[in-house]
Amino acid sequence: MSRLVIGLLLCAAVVYGKHEQYEGHQLYRVAGSSQEIALLEASLDILSASPAARTASGKLEALVRLSPEEKHAWLAYFDSKNMPYTKVADNLAEIIRDEESQNIEAMSAAKRSGRSISWDAYYGHDEINAHLDELGEKYPDVVTVINAGLSYEGRQIKYVRISTTRFENLRKPVIVIDAAVHAREWVTPPVALYIINQLVVDVVNKRLTDGIDWIIIPVANPDGYEYSRTENRMWRKTRSRSHVGADECPGVDGNRNFDHYWGTSAASSNPCSIIYEGPSAFSEPEIRLIRDVVLRHVERTQLYISLHSFGNMFLYAWGNNGTLPSNGLVLHLAGIRMATAIDKLALDKADRYIVGNAANVLYYTTGTSRDWTRAVGIPYTYTLELPGYEYGFLVPPSYTRQIVTETWAGIEAGAEYILSSL
Repeated sequence: MSRLVIGLLLCAAVVYGKHEQYEGHQLYRVAGSSQEIALLEASLDILSASPAARTASGKLEALVRLSPEEKHAWLAYFDSKNMPYTKVADNLAEIIRDEESQNIEAMSAAKRSGRSISWDAYYGHDEINAHLDELGEKYPDVVTVINAGLSYEGRQIKYVRISTTRFENLRKPVIVIDAAVHAREWVTPPVALYIINQLVVDVVNKRLTDGIDWIIIPVANPDGYEYSRTENRMWRKTRSRSHVGADECPGVDGNRNFDHYWGTSAASSNPCSIIYEGPSAFSEPEIRLIRDVVLRHVERTQLYISLHSFGNMFLYAWGNNGTLPSNGLVLHLAGIRMATAIDKLALDKADRYIVGNAANVLYYTTGTSRDWTRAVGIPYTYTLELPGYEYGFLVPPSYTRQIVTETWAGIEAGAEYILSSL
């Protein structure tokens, strides 16, 4: 019996977040301009933003969480700014409890079947790491598991290198993919694990491993990820306490901590904001790890994708000002190719993918991995916002098989595009 299965069997129950803290919290969709929505991000928990091209109002719409204590003040603010709003959920705690119940059942079903990892459940960081180690032991000729470093709280961050030439053929392009930079976006690690599975276990297209070297980081922010599982389902940031104000407001938004126009957004300077950029660029050990992996292979890396949730979007640079990189046209074309491959397999109720410049599709952002990786020389870099359907990033585990399958089609199309453009 595998170490992972033994570990699962020893767990009598999965420990989940304390959901009562979200009792009575309501979700609202609020419409406004890019500037108006961006201003909200400094003070509110924006769960997602929908591009104007997709909304009935013809404006950018943000999905925001309002506690009972702050709701009336914020609704009055929206009224004063002529920002239309609609309530979409009465009690966030109930939504989280439903997700928890479904995941407990999904994990139990996987255990009964003897599977170490199922595409129908969300797993903890230790279980994911154990799965990676098993793959490394079973497929040593193609998989190398790297113990890359420790998180702020001392958790081991692992990534895999997938290569039929042990990364020794310096003429092969490299693709880098990371997941779970934002802790609460649970659907992103299953996608990363499924990509590994398709390349290593099922080997659906050997051309993609013969011609490309891959680096995949399934859980880039393990401290935040575990905290979202055990304490606070809505937690987004890291768990560091190295900045002024950390006792009251720990953690940094990992996707604002990269050194690209870092420190130029007032909204990201508040430690209590969910988009806090940190005390300095690359202050977070988890983000330094991504930086180091990228820079180690930057001369060969052709495609970088950071998996996020949610919104059905491929977003590219430059997010800080809305201008396009010098290769903006091919960036868009490659994104369209990946999006089209996903849309062919999408559920009927799913939004079709939007491809575009991050600032123009949504609003200005600074310090993102997408922009930093493009700035250091990787030609094709994207933030990939996965589907959430009507559930947001609280998407039930019963949808993960659909999401991982369709997303793989997009990744495969992107890899083929890289090979064809060499």
